Amino acid sequence: MKLIQIIVNIILYGYLLWSLYNSTIKEWDPWDAFVVIFLLFVAVVISLMPGLHAPKTSPGTYPYDD
Repeated sequence: MKLIQIIVNIILYGYLLWSLYNSTIKEWDPWDAFVVIFLLFVAVVISLMPGLHAPKTSPGTYPYDD
């Protein structure tokens, strides 16, 4: 499962870089370039800050009995 996540991340980052190339070098579109750069920045920050990752997800508990 971990290998599939790595492959999907490579594909998604590749698509974002291709979109950045299209919006800056191939045909100038500053708004699209800004959005793609922002998405790349957020993705890198989230992946580098382990405190933003949920250690474990749990369904939670009901706070009181009925």
